[in-house]
Amino acid sequence: MPVTMNINEAKANFSGMLAEVESRLATFTIMKYGRPIARVVPIERTRKIRPLPGYGTKIAVKGDLFADDSALWENA
Repeated sequence: MPVTMNINEAKANFSGMLAEVESRLATFTIMKYGRPIARVVPIERTRKIRPLPGYGTKIAVKGDLFADDSALWENA
């Protein structure tokens, strides 16, 4: 549920507001003279892809990557 607050409240509680956005994924709407002017929302977290332990960072390729082997994939 989005929480609304005026500019003075947002300024006074900014670090606490950011802590709630981070931990509870809360959304805040900041108002000026009763009109919304900004929204503080959590960003989407992305997963980092890491190499599997023990497999190293190199891949050995056997054969020709650019050879035309389409005949091998044709239906008989």
